Amino acid sequence: MSGAGEGWLKTPERGTRAGIRFVLGLCRLFGRGGARAFLRPLVFYYAVFAGSARRAAQTYQGRLGGVDPRSIGFWAAYRQILRFAEVALDRVFLVRGETSGMRFSFNGIEHLERLRAAGRGAILLGAHLGSFEAMRQLGGAQAFKINILAYFENARQITSFLAEAGADFNGRVIAIEPGNPSYILAVQEAIAAGEMVAVLGDRVGLNEKTTTVDFLGAKARLPTGPYTMAAVLRCPIYLTFGLYSPPGRYDLYCEPLCERFEAPRGAREAAIAALAQAYAARLEHFCRLAPENWFNFYDFWGNHDEA
Repeated sequence: MSGAGEGWLKTPERGTRAGIRFVLGLCRLFGRGGARAFLRPLVFYYAVFAGSARRAAQTYQGRLGGVDPRSIGFWAAYRQILRFAEVALDRVFLVRGETSGMRFSFNGIEHLERLRAAGRGAILLGAHLGSFEAMRQLGGAQAFKINILAYFENARQITSFLAEAGADFNGRVIAIEPGNPSYILAVQEAIAAGEMVAVLGDRVGLNEKTTTVDFLGAKARLPTGPYTMAAVLRCPIYLTFGLYSPPGRYDLYCEPLCERFEAPRGAREAAIAALAQAYAARLEHFCRLAPENWFNFYDFWGNHDEA
């Protein structure tokens, strides 16, 4: 079923190549500390005029706290958008390996080390929560080869950003093109080679199959693609989250969602729905650990009833 959860596709991105170059210029001229000083007025301006993003932040915070979103004030939404801007800025430094002023803790690295020792690949399932770039950067430092699976337009933006930033990227970007399943072969090759394939599991792509989960006290739609891939490739799924705390702390988490996903033909949809619900439960857990790290600034729950 499509439609539900595709609100992010209808939300115009305000970041362009010129914008990326502007941010990179700030970073080169002023460094991390100086560039961060520009964020507060820019985010204030954005929070004032981007009403849909501000309301989305308030809806999320209302669901997280079990209160009426109308009771969530402007400054709470502003802080959440500011966290997003701070994490986005840090991406420039992370992809270049410039981590001065940042501190990292890693919980669960033994899972990836065990996979590497066994020569097994895996799907790394994350979300628009905190910084996956921090996870990838530390993974690169530990010589884990991580491939990013993203929709075609996003993949082009990621590749362009990495090139502009001068990243030393130990992996590749695999593009998902709607209607073209050839990306599955690239994923299969990576998994067979013992590599990791990273995908974010909280946004629904165009005409993508979905399942319904309970998330923060309401029904939401999540994509089923990551679980279908794991069933076909018979590979593990590990959850990965990089939670940010200002001014520069990243707490990185890796934990198994399933070691081998068995989805019998007659009960595949039910098995996928159960695994997606398990993902949603853990995503909710990590949202509560870092409440301002949720970076889905669109109506995440809004289209469920219509769908």
